[in-house]
Amino acid sequence: MSKKTRPTLFDPPIERRASDSTKWSRFSNKEHDVIGAWIADMDLPTSNNIINAIKGRLDERVFGYSEPPDEFFDVVIQRLEEKYGWKTKAEWFVPQPGVVPSLFFASNCVGDTGDAVMAARPNYRYFLETAEHTGRVFQPIDCHVNQHRWEMDFDQMRQTISPKTKTFLLCNPHNPVGRILDQQELETIADLCLRNGTMICADEIHADLVLDRDKQHIPIASLHPEIEKKSITLISASKAFNLPAIGGLSLAIIPDPALRSAFQHKAYGVATHPGALAYAATLTAFKDCDNWLLQTISYLRDNRDYLEAQISGIEGLNMNHVEATFLAWIDVSNSGLANPVSTFLDHGVALSDGAEMGRADHVRLNFACHRSTLEEIVRRLKASLA
Repeated sequence: MSKKTRPTLFDPPIERRASDSTKWSRFSNKEHDVIGAWIADMDLPTSNNIINAIKGRLDERVFGYSEPPDEFFDVVIQRLEEKYGWKTKAEWFVPQPGVVPSLFFASNCVGDTGDAVMAARPNYRYFLETAEHTGRVFQPIDCHVNQHRWEMDFDQMRQTISPKTKTFLLCNPHNPVGRILDQQELETIADLCLRNGTMICADEIHADLVLDRDKQHIPIASLHPEIEKKSITLISASKAFNLPAIGGLSLAIIPDPALRSAFQHKAYGVATHPGALAYAATLTAFKDCDNWLLQTISYLRDNRDYLEAQISGIEGLNMNHVEATFLAWIDVSNSGLANPVSTFLDHGVALSDGAEMGRADHVRLNFACHRSTLEEIVRRLKASLA
C-alpha cells in the first residue's frame, strides 16, 4: 500500500505508456505491460516556470537559428560561483548538443591515435566505448565496494596511468554507482593526472542531484588553477530538470584557450547548434527553478530510501547507498537468475543491463518516477524472484 502523504508537485502520476517516451515504449506493447525503469529520464513533470518559458518562446512563432539569450552565460557563471565557489568566464563556455558527443570530442582533441583514454569501471556505457571510437587505447580503472561504498582502485590507477594516458574521463556524480566523490578522491585523481600530463574531462551532468544532505558536489576543475587549465567540464540542465526531449544543450567549460580551440576543431561540422527552446528551458532552469529542484530532490530522496529498504529485504538482490543521481546499481549476482535483465523484463520491468556498463552481475534501476510506480516495480521484482 502507498504511504499516505500530502499531495506533492508530482501528483497525480503522469501516464506515459501511450506517449512517445523511449523509456516506456521500447519494451512495452498491448500484449505485455512493461514499466520503463532503464533510460535515465524522469517520469516527474518539469517545472511550470520552464513550461511557461518554452510557451513564451513558441509564441514568437519564428524558429530560425538562435544565439544564447543575452543573460544566459551571466546566469550560469553566477550559479557556478554561488553553488561551488567556482569562478568562470563567459569565453570558457562552448555550447554543445549534448554531453555524450562532448566526451568523444574531448577524447579526440588531445594526443594521437594509439594514446590512451582512462575511465573508471563500471561506468556509463559511453565512457567505456569512447576510446574504441576515437582510435585510442582504453585503460579501465576498476571500482570496488569498500564498507558498503563504491570506490575507485587508486592503486590500480597509479600503476596504470602514464604520459601516454592523454585523457581521464570522470563521471561525478557517478552513473551508475550513485557516488559523489569527496575532495580527497578528487585530489588524488587530479594529482595523478597532473603528474602524467593527463587532461581531465569531467561529466558533471548529475551535479544538481545530490540526495544526501551531508554531501556537496565539488567540480574537479575548481580545486586549483593547475587542474582547471587541464580540464574540460561538461554540464547540462537535462538530467536535474528533465529536459531531454526539448533538444540537446550542454556546456563544455574549457578554461585553456589552446584546449578549447582543439575541442572546437573536433566538434566542427559534427555538433549541431542548440536551439531556441533548449536555451529558453535551460536559462529558466538555472535562474528560476531552485524551489522546484529542492522539492524534486526531496521526492527522489524519499524514493531512494524506500527502494533501499525494499531491496534489502529481497533475497538475492543487494544495492549500496545512493548518494546522488536517481539511479540504483543493484547487485544480482546472488539472484540465481541465468539472465536477470530478461527475467525482470518478462515480469514487466525494463532495467538497464549492467554488462553494458562493465558489470554483468548488476542492473541499473531508475527510481525517478511516481511512488506508486516504484511500488509496482518492487512488487514485480519480488514476483520475478519468487
